Amino acid sequence: MAAAAAKLGLRVLAGYGIREARAARGHRHVTGVVVAPRDGDGLAQGAGEQLGCDLVCMATGYAPNAALIHHGGGTLAHDDDTAMFAPTALPAHLHVAGSVNGRFALDAVVADGHRAGRAAAGDAGFAADDLPDCPDDRPAAAQSHSWPIFAHAKGKDFVDLDEDLQIADIVDATREGYDDIQLLKRFSTAGMGPSQGRQSAVATVRIAAKATGRAINAVGTTTTRPPVGPLKFAHLAGRAFDPVRRSPMHHRHREAGAQMMVAGAWMRPAWYGAPDERDDAIRREVQAVRRAVGLIDVSTLGGLEIRGPDAAEFMERMYTGAFRALPEGRSRYALMTDETGVIIDDGIACRLSDGHYYATATTGGADGVYRAMLWHNAQWRLDVDVTNATAAWCGVNLAGPKSRDVLARVCGDIDLSAEAFAYMGVREGTVGGIPCRLLRVGFVGELGFELHAAADCGEALWDELLAAGQDEGIRPFGVEAQRALRLEKGHIIVGQDTDGLTTPHEAGFGWAIAARKPYHVGKRATAIQKQAGSTRRLVGFTVPDPEAPVPEECRLVVRGSEIVGRVTSAARSEALGRIIGLAYVAPDQADAGVRFDIKLDGGRIIAAEVASTPFYDPDNRRQEM
Repeated sequence: MAAAAAKLGLRVLAGYGIREARAARGHRHVTGVVVAPRDGDGLAQGAGEQLGCDLVCMATGYAPNAALIHHGGGTLAHDDDTAMFAPTALPAHLHVAGSVNGRFALDAVVADGHRAGRAAAGDAGFAADDLPDCPDDRPAAAQSHSWPIFAHAKGKDFVDLDEDLQIADIVDATREGYDDIQLLKRFSTAGMGPSQGRQSAVATVRIAAKATGRAINAVGTTTTRPPVGPLKFAHLAGRAFDPVRRSPMHHRHREAGAQMMVAGAWMRPAWYGAPDERDDAIRREVQAVRRAVGLIDVSTLGGLEIRGPDAAEFMERMYTGAFRALPEGRSRYALMTDETGVIIDDGIACRLSDGHYYATATTGGADGVYRAMLWHNAQWRLDVDVTNATAAWCGVNLAGPKSRDVLARVCGDIDLSAEAFAYMGVREGTVGGIPCRLLRVGFVGELGFELHAAADCGEALWDELLAAGQDEGIRPFGVEAQRALRLEKGHIIVGQDTDGLTTPHEAGFGWAIAARKPYHVGKRATAIQKQAGSTRRLVGFTVPDPEAPVPEECRLVVRGSEIVGRVTSAARSEALGRIIGLAYVAPDQADAGVRFDIKLDGGRIIAAEVASTPFYDPDNRRQEM
């Protein structure tokens, strides 16, 4: 290499090293170096010579990759002839070749490879030719410098550029008692950066040997452990596996032309119609629910059976609301927080009898709610049994102003009148001869009945209701229509309109916390958060400009150059004729009528105005009719 450089007219300074690098003002780039002759221990001789440059390259010498020798149980020792580590003892059935075996020229490496291959084949029981002679090309001079480490009295003499370790850091570690190379590596973190010691391991061993007055072989090397190269997390995890769950009515949806979407582990209908008629299909489904009657599969909601003498106490502790005094045959909104006061799920909790509650959970949160219930009761030891019955039940929501008329045709043993079966009531009876649990709920903002039945009755229940509603123009509707309908009512979706930090008070759910009861999970945290105040508020908003585009989820709410929140849900409301949505804003922007800015793609800013929710039917007359 020196000869090739000389032919190009480059000046070669043999036996020199860089004493120090000179930086420009601001220390952002190099302007020059000081070079000086070196002795065997890397000490500079004389004041040195300054050279101008803007790039410094470093060569750390050769360090053959001996990782697999370590993995196989072999040992290495320092070879003074090559100034690098080489194998000294190999376990049975392990063969090495190439530079790690002291061969460096290409023909010598190839010949050594043939030799090792034949030896391995013979060792495995295959017929192999006589082992060929392998030329010994060990050079007269070492392949690497015996001490390529140049200390500096005042500057920073880095040994490990990944970890910013200098010579003094290695020496100090040995003086503090970490003179075993395995301990030294872990205490100093030498060789633990991205390069995994490829430019620092040998230098660290040499410095430790000199600092402790031992031979290099007495210090030894660290043990290289698998893997040899970087691995992806996917490889460590194994083959990808995505569980898929289908509701009992899945094939009915496909027969009806549903476009399916993933919701948690479930497949759910997004809308019914061709892929290219998404918007029109959703509009038709929304209109059916608002004007007549619609049917949606809600089997994916979690179903949890809580039974036992302490069932009421358990519900009091798990949810923020009051459930001890909930009458039989009634249901209540159920909000759940964790120990930090963060919203983790919501649903409806029904009291079926004195010691029996039935609670629903979100599609994606059901398993987490079940785990939380078991975890807490393992500590409380209440006399209660919790069963995750999600797979045992199917569910549908029949919603719309004509839903009572449709249900009356197939349900003769329950009085469905508003007086006998009021909003948030719970009844048990039969629908089309199928035993069902009926909940009067209104997630989409219309008169509605949620029917829960045994899972194996799902298709039959679906067929019965569709047949009964033909004269009223019943239409199945999917998740996209449901999201638009619930947004018009201002109902949140946990996980979409909340995140891993959302608390009840900043989401406007202070009303869902029973202040008088002594305890629920997260009660102390929510009380502290209420007193401290929040840095954001979830509000409803409208967009005054009728020509403005609908802001997508997670678009930023800004005030000047400051980010103060984000959009969580938005849609162009069919019933209201304008864009509506939910967004987090600063607390001083949360009053109705206050305007704020939303930043769209490309930097465009549109104005939005805080609006009271529900946007649609604010007096709840339609769902309570």
